[in-house]
Amino acid sequence: MRSKIRQLLLFTILLATPVQAQVVTPEQFWQLHQQGNPLIVDVRTNEEFIAGHLPKSVNIPFNEIDRLPSIAKDKTQPIFLYCRSGRRSGIAEEAIRQQGYLYIYNGESYEALLEAMPHP
Repeated sequence: MRSKIRQLLLFTILLATPVQAQVVTPEQFWQLHQQGNPLIVDVRTNEEFIAGHLPKSVNIPFNEIDRLPSIAKDKTQPIFLYCRSGRRSGIAEEAIRQQGYLYIYNGESYEALLEAMPHP
């Protein structure tokens, strides 16, 4: 029960102030992901995405991130980004921030997120 309260508190604190963009740890990524209606965006190439990706993620390569508004029309919907190392997700993070999205969480590394992913 304390864990759920802690997660809810963390999520509330992070969402209470419109954070334009934030790099989060893999553990924070998954804790925040459990709240609300997030969109997970894999910004790697299509080939990398096909080779393996996080469950329920969509693939929008970082150099095509301007397509995001056609998928996520609500600028308050939490957007979770990742790539291989964090470089491309950082570029996408900045572009999304400039598009007016309010809640952007950069989990950076696919491998680290995969390793930290909670199992039901």
